[in-house]
Amino acid sequence: MKRNFKISKYSIPAHRRTVLTLTVLLALCVSLFSQNRPLRSLELEPALDRLEPSLASALNRSRSSEPFRVIVQFSESEGVAGGVNNAPGGGEGTEEQARPAGARLQAIYSAGAVPEKIYGSLPAATVVADRFALKRLAEDSRVERVSLDYRVGSTLSTTAKAVGADQIWLANGTRPAFTGNGVTVAVIDSDVNGTTDLQSTVLARVYISSGEHVDKYGHGTHVAGVIAGSGKASKPGTGFSGQYKGIAPLAKIVSLKVLDRWGSGWTSDVLSALDWCIQNKSQYNIRVINLSLGHPVYESYKTDPLCRMVESCTRAGIVVVAAAGNYGKDENGNKIYGGILSPGNDPAAITVGAVNTHQTAVRSDDDIASYSSRGPTAIDGLIKPDLVAPGNKVVSDTDSTTLLYKNYPEDVVKSSNKAVKDSYLMLSGTSVAAPVVSGTVALMLEANPSLTPNAVKAILAYTAERMRVPGILEQGNGYLNAEGAVRMAYTFSHAFGSVAAGAPVIADSAVVQSSSTIGGEAILWGDAILWGDAILWGDAILWGDAILCGDAILWGDAILWGDAILWGDGLSSTWNDSLMIYKQPAMGSAILWGDGTLSGDGTLSGGDAILWGDSIVWNCRIGPSAILKGTYPKWYATFLDPRSVSDSTEAILGRAENGVVRGLLTGTDSSYYPQVP
Repeated sequence: MKRNFKISKYSIPAHRRTVLTLTVLLALCVSLFSQNRPLRSLELEPALDRLEPSLASALNRSRSSEPFRVIVQFSESEGVAGGVNNAPGGGEGTEEQARPAGARLQAIYSAGAVPEKIYGSLPAATVVADRFALKRLAEDSRVERVSLDYRVGSTLSTTAKAVGADQIWLANGTRPAFTGNGVTVAVIDSDVNGTTDLQSTVLARVYISSGEHVDKYGHGTHVAGVIAGSGKASKPGTGFSGQYKGIAPLAKIVSLKVLDRWGSGWTSDVLSALDWCIQNKSQYNIRVINLSLGHPVYESYKTDPLCRMVESCTRAGIVVVAAAGNYGKDENGNKIYGGILSPGNDPAAITVGAVNTHQTAVRSDDDIASYSSRGPTAIDGLIKPDLVAPGNKVVSDTDSTTLLYKNYPEDVVKSSNKAVKDSYLMLSGTSVAAPVVSGTVALMLEANPSLTPNAVKAILAYTAERMRVPGILEQGNGYLNAEGAVRMAYTFSHAFGSVAAGAPVIADSAVVQSSSTIGGEAILWGDAILWGDAILWGDAILWGDAILCGDAILWGDAILWGDAILWGDGLSSTWNDSLMIYKQPAMGSAILWGDGTLSGDGTLSGGDAILWGDSIVWNCRIGPSAILKGTYPKWYATFLDPRSVSDSTEAILGRAENGVVRGLLTGTDSSYYPQVP
C-alpha cells in the first residue's frame, strides 16, 4: 500500500508548537538583547576549538549580526532524543527520551540561538545563531561540535549486463532467481516521479525540504530507475533499442525529498532524512540508503555531522551507499586527488566511483571515468572510493517536466514508435554509479537477509574485479561484480548474525568459485584488495619501493602519508601480496584477540580473550587462494592469503591497533608501530 507523507521541517505536535513559537520569539528577543552586552574577544580560545575550522574562520572575520545556520552536536552523555525527530513515524517518544532534547533546547536558548530541528538518531540540532550566540554555544560544556550547515548537491542498458546483474534475475542449478523482492531502498534525493517504470515501486514519499511535492529536477527519478525501474515502458515491441531495467527491478523505493528543482539542498535536511530512515526502518524494511549527493569535505569524518549520522544508520543495520563525487579533474582536464565528497569520506559508507563502459557489456574496454573523484579523503587521508561501477551514459527513467529533461534534449532516449510517449534519459556521474551498487545490495539482501552492513561491504570488496590500469586511489577495491557478490551472499549462512565466533560463515562449507563470466569474459576475483607490494597501515601507505616521510603526499607510483614509516626491507619476504589492513578506530563492539595464533587454514586457536560484535565476518574460506578473516575494525574487511602466514604476519596482525596483545612484535620492527596499551 502506498503511503504519502508530507514532512514539515517543524513537525511538532500542535500543543508543543504554540509553546515552541513563544519560546522562539523569546529566544529571538534574548538574541537581539544579548548583542548589546559586553563580550570577551571573539579570538579563538580553547573552547572555540569545538567550532569546525571554516566556521571558526568565518566567525573571526565577521563583524556583523548576520546569523549563521549551523549544526550543533552535543556530548554523547546527553543521550539521544528518541522520537523527537521532526518526522512522522518517529513517534512522540517517552518522557525519559524527551529529556535530552529538552536539555539541548535549553542550551540553545541560553546561548541566544534559535533551534530549527532536533534529531532523534544523533545528539544534534540545526540552529540559527549570530556570532555572539555561537561563541556561547562553543563555551557550553554540553556542546561537542558546531559545524556549518552546508549546501549539498547531486553528483550527476548495458549497465546491468556490465556488472552481471542480468544473470542474477534468472535461476540456475545452484540458486534461485533474485530481483530485489522484499527489500526497500531509501532514495534521498530530489523526489521520485511516478513514471511507467516506477508506478508500483514507491512505497512512500517523504518531503523533508520545502517546495513542490514532485521531482522538478529529475535526478531522484533517474536514480530510482537505476535501482528498481521495472523496464515496462521499454519492453520488446515498444520501439526502444533495449529494455532499460533497474538492477533490482522488484525492489521497493522510499523517496525522501531533500533537493530542490535546481538539485541543491541543505545538509540539515539530509540529516533529517537519514534520521527518518532509522526511525522507520522496520515499517518499510529499509535495508539500503542511496546518497547520490554530498558536499566537499570541511572537517574530519569523526566530527562531520553528516558522517556521524551515516554511522548511526550503519549501526542500525542499514547499508549506506554514497557517490564519490565528480571532482576527478579540473577545468583543464588535469587529474585531481582528494576530491571525495562527504559523506563518502566516512569509513562506514560504501563509496562508489564511476566507470565508463563505452556502452558495451564486455568489461575489457571499460575504464575509470575521468571525472570520478579520487582518494585519498581530505583531512583524514583514507583510501576511497571503496569500489567503482558503471556511471557513464547510463539510461534510466525521466519525466518531460523535469529540468534535466528540458536542459539536455540531446540525452533524451525516445522510442522509434511515435505513438509511445514514454522516454528515458542518459546521464553520467558517480550519482548514477552509486545506485548501481545500491541495486546490487538489494539483490544481495534478498539472497541473504541476515547479512549485516559490514558483511555486505566485505563481499562487495572481495568479489570486485581489480582493474589493471588505474591505481587504488581511483578504483578502491575494484570494479563491481554483482554476479559474484550475490552468489557469495547466497552461500553465506542465512543466520549470519548468530554465527559463533570462529565458526565458518559459508552455509554448506562449500568452496565459492572465485570467478564470474560477464559479457562473455572470465572475471577473476578474490585478490582485489591486495595491491601488489602496497601495504596500508594506519595513515601510511608504502607503494612499490618508494618512501616519503612526514605529512607530505607523493602522487604517482609511490605514496606514503601520515606519521608512520614502513620499510620495504623490514618485513618478511613472505609478505608479498598477502595482506592489507585498514587501521581505523573500531566503532561499536570492539574486537580483542587473546594470546591465540593464526594457523595456515585461517583459524584462530588458543585465544582466551575474544570479544565479538554482531557485524563480524570470520573464518570464511573463499576458494583455495584466500581467506576472509574478518571485518575489523568495524567498517573494513581484512583478507589473508594462507600461503603467506608466517611469524611476521602473525606479529603484524597482533600489533594492529584494532587488536590485541602485547609482545607479539619483537625485534627492530617494533619501533615502527605504536605500542598497544
